[in-house]
Amino acid sequence: MNDLELIKVLLVDDDEDDFILTSGVFKEIKGHKFQIDWYKAYQTGLDAMALNQHDICLLDYRLGARNGIDLLRDALEKGCASPIILLTGLGEHTVDVEAMKAGAADYLVKSKLTNDSLERSIRYAMERKRATASAAFEQASLAAFGAEVGLALTKSQPLATILHSCAESMVRYLNLHLARIYILSPEDKLLHLKASAGAIEDVFDQPGFVQHLNPEKDMICNSEPVLINQISAKDNIPSRDWALNEGVVAYSGYPLMLENRLIGLISIYSFNTLTKAVIQEMASVANGIALSIERKRSEEALDASEVKYRSVVDSLKEVVFQVNEFGHWTSLNPAWKEITGFTIEEVMGSLFLEYIHHDDRQRNSHIFLQLMERKLDYCRYETRLLTKNGKVCWIEVYAQLTINDDGSILGASGSLTNITERKQAERQIQKLAAFPQVNPNPVLEFNANGEVTYSNEAAELLSKTLGFTTPLDILPPDASAIAMRALASSEKHLSRKVTLAGHTISWSFFPVTASQVIHCYGADITEIQSLEAQFRHAQKLESVGQLAAGVAHDFNNILTVIQGYSDHLLSRHESETTLAGPLKQISNASRRAAALTRQLLMFSRKQLLQKTTLDLNTVVKNLSGMLPRLLGEDITVEMNYAQRLPLMDADTGMIEQVIMNLAVNSRDAMPKGGKLALTTSVIEIDEDYVVNHPDSRVGKCICLAVADQGSGMSPETMERIFEPFFSTKEVGKGTGLGLATVYGIVKQHHGWIDVKSQLDVGTTFLIYLPASAKSVEAPPESTNTSAMIKGRHETVLLVEDEPSLRQWVKEILLGCDYNVLEANNGVEALKVWDEQKGKIDLLLTDMVMPEGMTGGDLARHLRERQPDLCVVYTSGYSAEILGNQADLPDGPFLSKPYPAPQLTRVVRDCLDASMEKKPAFPATN
Repeated sequence: MNDLELIKVLLVDDDEDDFILTSGVFKEIKGHKFQIDWYKAYQTGLDAMALNQHDICLLDYRLGARNGIDLLRDALEKGCASPIILLTGLGEHTVDVEAMKAGAADYLVKSKLTNDSLERSIRYAMERKRATASAAFEQASLAAFGAEVGLALTKSQPLATILHSCAESMVRYLNLHLARIYILSPEDKLLHLKASAGAIEDVFDQPGFVQHLNPEKDMICNSEPVLINQISAKDNIPSRDWALNEGVVAYSGYPLMLENRLIGLISIYSFNTLTKAVIQEMASVANGIALSIERKRSEEALDASEVKYRSVVDSLKEVVFQVNEFGHWTSLNPAWKEITGFTIEEVMGSLFLEYIHHDDRQRNSHIFLQLMERKLDYCRYETRLLTKNGKVCWIEVYAQLTINDDGSILGASGSLTNITERKQAERQIQKLAAFPQVNPNPVLEFNANGEVTYSNEAAELLSKTLGFTTPLDILPPDASAIAMRALASSEKHLSRKVTLAGHTISWSFFPVTASQVIHCYGADITEIQSLEAQFRHAQKLESVGQLAAGVAHDFNNILTVIQGYSDHLLSRHESETTLAGPLKQISNASRRAAALTRQLLMFSRKQLLQKTTLDLNTVVKNLSGMLPRLLGEDITVEMNYAQRLPLMDADTGMIEQVIMNLAVNSRDAMPKGGKLALTTSVIEIDEDYVVNHPDSRVGKCICLAVADQGSGMSPETMERIFEPFFSTKEVGKGTGLGLATVYGIVKQHHGWIDVKSQLDVGTTFLIYLPASAKSVEAPPESTNTSAMIKGRHETVLLVEDEPSLRQWVKEILLGCDYNVLEANNGVEALKVWDEQKGKIDLLLTDMVMPEGMTGGDLARHLRERQPDLCVVYTSGYSAEILGNQADLPDGPFLSKPYPAPQLTRVVRDCLDASMEKKPAFPATN
């Protein structure tokens, strides 16, 4: 409640001394203004309470022959919407319980009444009313307004009574302070006041009150509806002086018209400003009121008035019904079909219970019997109707007895309001309310002061799991300030992270301005962060791998030239000591450099695989004799072989290099000696394992474990061991490519690595490789590659974009009796082909070249012209750049760097194979 807010209090107490004492308590309440209206009599208090012009009502329990609880019930029946507090001299428990059941907001004992208790009780009652009744009351009152006016118009009562009921409905449902209905007299052409209802008593006798209006002078806006929220600025408002004297602020007038003919006028007054919705509500009943006036005033036009009256009822969205004393339908308006789908004709005369949901029929029957037995004068409740399409419709029933002129019961009449949407909304609210309760993630709510007012079970469980007492302990330290800032700025605050007990919790704050609360949602993102770190690491290795592949490609071109020329010169000057020594050094250095490029390609997973189906046990056994000599006498090698180990598809040389690199790495970690254990096993990988190891895959895998008793590694070192050029060894004692190469080979074989290490205990590398269902392939026959093989004067088209390499290959081929044509790229090679008119026996082409045409593209273009053309491919790249060897165009592949004898043998073999495929033609004369 605001400090300057005026609180209007209605006090009903027949004891003046008690009134003085209670008034004194009110004066002691600080920070509020109170206007106390005292009523001594039961009836005057009841009438005042029914006007709903007070914020709070205080009733004394003892009121002569009747008590405060009786007054409470009567006031509620007459539509009193103000909170009611019962005052009593003695604190009787039975009275307390009865008061609460009757609908009292609170129960106070006068002897214990203090300014604090009274202020708190009033404040709580008003806040409860405002919080729970505002929206519902407005919706219900507006929905019931038309129905109640419609019902009033259906009664066989005097016109004044009907109009007074309409005016009371306006006051009650439109929250007005006075409602008047004027009727135009045919005799004097003046508007005569016929009905008035509101908070002001004896209004007809007050000075300044106008009972007659001249339509030509006192009607505003040419008989159009008018709404004025500042009557002091207007002159032609009916009873303006009286209204100003009474403190009225707003006025609205709605002419009652029939066929452009003035019938009367509705005038309403309010101490508060009015909205346009009030005019709309008056419009919904104005025609019905005008029809009722016309019908009552003119008996000879009864039939026409009845039609017009029915049109009003028929236009209502609510069902207006009548049933006889046996419960059979006797009258329904068209809204019945809109709600249920049944026509009026097919249901008329049938029992109303037939259209009630099966589960609700007994209750409806009981209520109807109570009406017919006059145990109830009226009833209002919710039930379910069965519609024609088989669906269920929720309705609110308002029914009252229909009495004949002789006092006998004719039946019941009332209205049915469709509340299905409201019910659906309530169910949706219930679902939304259940959402935070069943949410597996923490959900909390803060109030505007930054205090936690709600936390779900998930929040409680998470706090206990992390070893804390309440969810407050796992929130950000400034969670309260964050919540208040979010509400003040109406902006959400996302991803406020807290790290506790090895877990990272992300909190997000969402302000709900309308409710003045902040919703807070939490999530344990520990596993997500771990996966993101692994992904970033893989991306880093991939980018370095791309760089390594590019370097290796260019380096292989240079090494091919160096190695080729050095070997060529060495073969010519092997007997000359002064030249042979340096040439051998150059040749050996180029071979070591070639080995380094192979390591780079293996690390980057771009080394071309030469897979066969092999047994890992066999590969390890073949190295068992070499490893002890490689590692030294102070290191013991232990081999553990799994029985019935499945086969796998792998490159034997690369797998051997993995084992050798890991063994050497373990040796360096055991400078004082120790034991190295190599163990093979078969493991079935399931979905749970894959969740925590993103690089793994479901299925049967072969595992190679390499365990040492070395110095071990710290967590910081383990994070970087597979990075290229990272080494813990002294400068000059390692390239930093050993484990990076292992990583590249394993990845190229679609496997993964797991490392376990502990300082001063040792390290274990677990290599996982997919198992194969194939059988072992026979090893290829070895061939002697040391000799240079001569040609037979065939023509070779050499396509190479590296000039020095192209020159060396040209010299080798010319020296072996081949004719050589050169081209720098694919486009230039096509021109050479056209110049030679296709008289070319073999195409020797690099795979990756400028001008947008690869060696494969060039070969396909030329084979379209000469299908049996021999093609040899070469490149410093391989698998990932060129695709799998199986995906290369038909022809042998030379991986750079290659020696001259290998070049001449591959060229010769390709030409010879082509000659064998050509059919032999008989000689012609």
